[in-house]
Amino acid sequence: MGQEGERPADGSLDDLGETAGELAKTALQAGRKAGKAAGGMAAGAVGGPLGTLLMTAWSCRHTLFKVLTCVCLAVVFLIVLVVSLPSIIVNRLFGIDGTKPRETDTPYAVYAEMSGAVADAVEEGHKQALANVETIISEGGYDRSRSMEALIDYAKYSAGYDVSHILAAYSVSVGQTEAKKDDMMSKLGGVSGKMFPVTSVEKSEETEVPVSYTVYEPVTLIIVTKEEQTGTIDGIPQYRYETGEQTYYKPGEIRTSGTSIEVDAYEREEVTIPVYADDGGIVGTKKETYYKANGKETVSPSKETIKFVECTVHSFDYAVIAEAFGINPDAAYGESGLTCAEMIDNLTTAMKKTLYGNAGDGQAVTLADAELIAFVNQQECSAARKHILVTALSLVGKVPYFWGGKSGPGWNEEWGTPKQVTASGSDTTGSVRPYGLDCSGFTDWVYKTALGESLPGGTQSQWNGSYEISTGDLLPGDLGFRMGGGGYSHVLIFAGYGENQERMWVHADDGGIALNSPSYEGTLQLRRVKDIDFDAPVAAGSGNPVMLEVEVTHYCPCEKCNGKNVGINAMGKPLTVGMVAMSSYYPFGTQIMINGILYTVEDRGGTGIENNIHRVDIFVSSHEEALRLGRYRTTAVIYGTGG
Repeated sequence: MGQEGERPADGSLDDLGETAGELAKTALQAGRKAGKAAGGMAAGAVGGPLGTLLMTAWSCRHTLFKVLTCVCLAVVFLIVLVVSLPSIIVNRLFGIDGTKPRETDTPYAVYAEMSGAVADAVEEGHKQALANVETIISEGGYDRSRSMEALIDYAKYSAGYDVSHILAAYSVSVGQTEAKKDDMMSKLGGVSGKMFPVTSVEKSEETEVPVSYTVYEPVTLIIVTKEEQTGTIDGIPQYRYETGEQTYYKPGEIRTSGTSIEVDAYEREEVTIPVYADDGGIVGTKKETYYKANGKETVSPSKETIKFVECTVHSFDYAVIAEAFGINPDAAYGESGLTCAEMIDNLTTAMKKTLYGNAGDGQAVTLADAELIAFVNQQECSAARKHILVTALSLVGKVPYFWGGKSGPGWNEEWGTPKQVTASGSDTTGSVRPYGLDCSGFTDWVYKTALGESLPGGTQSQWNGSYEISTGDLLPGDLGFRMGGGGYSHVLIFAGYGENQERMWVHADDGGIALNSPSYEGTLQLRRVKDIDFDAPVAAGSGNPVMLEVEVTHYCPCEKCNGKNVGINAMGKPLTVGMVAMSSYYPFGTQIMINGILYTVEDRGGTGIENNIHRVDIFVSSHEEALRLGRYRTTAVIYGTGG
């Protein structure tokens, strides 16, 4: 006979079913509480009505009761999922939108599909913004070449849109019911021309137009020096001709000069040339134009005022989302007690928690370029160590933390894209997070990118591949190890000393690649990587590496971008993708790293480049590509400079 509490109070299965029904009713009531609590539960938090339900149900011990309870809990989970995530995700996941679910469908797979669709719509919006720029230039009669050179395209560098927010906004607009991909895309297409606002400022500048002059080539001619009529035959006049040899000139190569220059002067002259018969006799004459020398003259460049327009393509305008989906953000959302804006925020948060395990987008806070540059400039160390430092700092705020994240040298296009954490040993294992680097992956990447030297795999291996140093020996590029979990759990790169002489470290922490002085800094074990010559010349170029704020633009082989020297750079070599044009302040061969990619200066440009040492013009294959990549500002590392 069972103990008390192992069966219903009166032994009736009907009472058991009634109790289960009450639990299901409670589950439905809990599921209807959309808002913030549901969003948290969809992300994996057990709390609120669902937490209470779980504790109450499992305190009962009857086997059949537990089975029914599990069924109810499954219902609760589905209800919470439906009300907590954007319906365009849920409808596609469960086939509610009429699309047959695939075996491979997961929340992440559906999100990736919708994300790609949104990206296509946004890309079309960017194209329309560039088309608006072309219209402004054309209708205003502005100099196109100079206007495109002045174009500022913030949309390319940072589009500024949040896919989760857009999916949530659309789902709210249809009341979390009839959400369909095609409908969403159609509505986004209706506002594509407004996604990236374009503003313009008319400008003019006086430029010096190089003077063109012609180099004449000498030519020796047989000319008619005397023509005398000797009679007529059958009414046709007959002539006797005398000829002579004389040197004239004809136009040859056209040259240009940016300064005043003295050249040979010529004047035009019409010359009589004999016309010969087959037997060699002269049968007539013809007139041709040649030139004869006429002393010297000075030619000079001229001044010209060019009217152009500086257009700015701004980042994504979120106001168009409300317009596209017909949403009043301040209006009440059904009977939820929330506004539409609050509901969108809750759904957005739930979506991110489901994908990433947190509500952030996986990006670290970026330090201002000026701060990084100032920090590097105050460090005193060898060129190799400064090379390590600037390479490490090039990722600050740009790459997320990812448990088990490793990478080859240079920029990795997969950084920031959602991937599943497969490495064991972390509470993020099995979840999907923005791809990036872990602490040992970051130190390895820095050494590979800066010096071409790989560090051993994990933190403990990097400890074994280094040796102990004293505080007085510590220099930028050395490593610091933190003890934890029975071994060394974290590795950092020493960056140098801050304004108050605090020790600063660059490392991959939970927020991404960061430069700071962590609270545990005083407990770090100081080490130096074995078998590295930190005094060796930097392979990437001569001189100490320098961090510089640069303005990146793009050009192509066409005459608009490259003038009349189509296909040829300033060194006389064929243009190839990835070549860089910079001011002559930087000697040919200077190398510059932008976003982890190393470029070489092999070309020059017009006055806009020559007079601006912060300008970097990167060669691409087509004018369309040059316009698409646009213009943006970032921090670069330069190895070897002129001036």
